[in-house]
Order: sequence, then C-alpha cells, then structure tokens
Amino acid sequence: MQTTRRYRAVASKAFALIEPNSEQTMMNITEWSPAQWKKFGIGFFQVLLSFASFRLMQFAVRWYLFGRCTFRTFSYFGWRQDAVVNDREGATNIRSSQSLLVVPPNKKWRISNEAVSLIHSVVSGSWALYACLVYPQLLEDMVYYNNTFSHYLILLSTGYLLHDLIDLLINERSLRIMELLFHHVIVLIAFATTLATGYFLGVVVCGLLMELNSIFLHSRSLLNLYGVPKTSTAFRIIALLNIITFMLCRMVVSACLIYWQITTAWSMFWGYTLVTFVVIMSLAITNTVLCYRVLAADGLLGARRARRAPAVKVEESSVAVNASNTPNAQLVQPDNSVA
Repeated sequence: MQTTRRYRAVASKAFALIEPNSEQTMMNITEWSPAQWKKFGIGFFQVLLSFASFRLMQFAVRWYLFGRCTFRTFSYFGWRQDAVVNDREGATNIRSSQSLLVVPPNKKWRISNEAVSLIHSVVSGSWALYACLVYPQLLEDMVYYNNTFSHYLILLSTGYLLHDLIDLLINERSLRIMELLFHHVIVLIAFATTLATGYFLGVVVCGLLMELNSIFLHSRSLLNLYGVPKTSTAFRIIALLNIITFMLCRMVVSACLIYWQITTAWSMFWGYTLVTFVVIMSLAITNTVLCYRVLAADGLLGARRARRAPAVKVEESSVAVNASNTPNAQLVQPDNSVA
C-alpha cells in the first residue's frame, strides 16, 4: 500500500512537470542553450559510434564466416515465382535460395544478421535487467526517473536499430522484413521520444527486457539456419528456453506496460499518451503474433500448424558437381525460422 501511494505521488509530480505549458510548447531548437546543444551533440555522436560499431561487427562476422563482406540483395517474391516454376518442371535451380546444396546468399546474410542480433540481445538484455535490479526507481517511476547508466543503453540500442534497419533494407525484400521494419520504426519512435524529452526511461528500459528472450529467439534461428534437427537435444533445449523466456520477458512485460498505460498514462499530456499508447499496443500486437508463430513452429498448436521443410528435388549429379565446386558448402535446411 505504501509503495502504491509513493508511486502515485511520484507519478503526479512527474506528470505535473511534463505537462507542457505555453512557454514549453513554443520552445524550439533555435532557442536551445549552448549546454543543450552540447548535450545533443554528445548523444548524437554516441549513437553514430554505436551504429558504426555494429556495422563493423556485421562485416567482421560475414568475413569470418563466409570470407566476404557483402551479399546480393534477395527478393522473396522473385524466389516464390522461381519455386513455382521449378515445382512444375520438376527441376531445381541450384543457384536460387531454395537449394539445399550450398549456403545461398540470402542464407549467408541471414546467418550473419542473426549473429549480430544475438550479440546485441545478450548485451542489451543483460544491461536492462541489471539496470532494473540496481535502479528499482526505473520501475517505480517509469516516467520521471533518469540515470546515465540506463541512458547509455538507449543510445547503444538506437545505434543498433539504425544499423539493422539499413541492413534489412539493403539485403532482403520479403514480408518478414516488412514486419521487422515496422517493429524497428516503432521502437525507434520510443527511443527518440525518450532521448528528446528525457522522460519515459523506465518504460523503455522495461521494454528492453524483451531482449532477454531475443537471446534464445536468435539462437533458435541460427540452429535452424545451420540445419540442426529439431529432434536434437540442443534444439529442444533452446526451443524450451525460448518459449519460457517469451512468456516471461515478452508477454508478461507487454501486459505490465498495458496495465501502466491504462492506469497511469492517461493522466499525462495527450501527445505523450498517444505516443506511449501506439508504441505499447504495437509491441503487444507484434508479440502476440510472434507468440503464435513460435508455438506453431514448435508444434505446440497441433501438427497441422507446425512448419515443415518444403520438399526439394535434387539430382545426384547436381549434388556431386556443387559439392566439388563449393569448398565452403554446407547442407542447410530450408528456412522456417520464426524470427
């Protein structure tokens, strides 16, 4: 009871401070003080530094795994047309991304992209969890409380999202990418609001707890891309941890944010209420859809909804030729990843 009263008191103070008056509303960047410009410049430089670090990491991972830094852009829609033609003619185009003989350009990009995303998930998820444990005020006052340690986490993740956004636009055209782009834009709006106003740091850090699940989500995708059987012990363990952390770190966190929105956020200035509503509800819907896909992919919603690898006809002569011409070839199962 005391905690609730304390939270309401702090929240009331916060909302009084973030309720814009006429003077604050008319404030624009031309009226910034030198200290404000300096703070903006430092933050902008730190975001660029994070962006550059993840770009360099992406190229390093590609070079380490495949001996090259760039891949040709892959169009899922064109791939679907080729798949229909091949299925009708009973042939297999070994140069397309449906082949199981080599790691095609799209697979190579997916592997390197998932690897960098996994690294970010480990760093940001652990960072967010540590921040919530060491600074419980982030959860007690999700609007007004601020600290430098958590602020740096937002700068780091902003740079990563910008990197991943560009990487997605350059390397693939598919419905999956459209969904990820929508997710990235929504999260960037949340980050930009926090960085621009200095408020809602607790909301954003709480949302970044979802990255703890992304550790296992990306790990599952990598196992899938490398063709690890779903019946193997490693895959089963990762899939189980993925489901458990999904429920705890995504669904529960989304539910808590929705509860905060319903009980608290409506007392704020309408512009802030609108932004938080759009961000929180968009993430909740995205997580719900992703939850269905995760459960369906692992066969927990019935055998009919479980994703299966498509049948691909491969001639023995083609296998022999490609195996000899591609020293770095690796048998990779078709991509049925949920992430």
